[in-house]
Amino acid sequence: MRKYIVLFLFFLIILFVLFWVYRLIFSPERLNIIGRTVETTFGLDNGVVEIYSEGKLIKRFLKVEKLTTAYGTYKNEVRPYRFGYGYIDKNLDGILNKNEKRLGKVYFEIPIYSTYIFYDAKETIEE
Repeated sequence: MRKYIVLFLFFLIILFVLFWVYRLIFSPERLNIIGRTVETTFGLDNGVVEIYSEGKLIKRFLKVEKLTTAYGTYKNEVRPYRFGYGYIDKNLDGILNKNEKRLGKVYFEIPIYSTYIFYDAKETIEE
C-alpha cells in the first residue's frame, strides 16, 4: 500500500512539473516572443505604419519591425498606446531617402484612438 502512495505522489509531482514547463514554454505570450525573435533574426522588418487624420495621411514610418502594446511597469495593465521603431518618411513618398536613413530609426507611439494601418511592404524602396 505504501508503494502505491509513493508512486501516486511521484506521478503527481511529474504532472505538476510538466504542467509548468508547458505553461512556460508554450504560453501564447511565449510563442509570440519566439515568433517575433524569428522574424527579427531573419530580417522580416519591412513593416510600414501609416497614420491618418480625417482621412489624410499625416505620418509614415518605414522598416518597422513590430508594433508593441505597452504595459505598465508596476501594474501589469495595458497602456493606451502602441509603440515601435522605424525610419520616418518625412516627405511621405514611400521611399527611404538617404537623409531619412541617416537619421536612423526613431521611436514612435500611436495613441489608441488614432487611425493607423500597419502592413508588411515585403520590400522597401531605398534611394
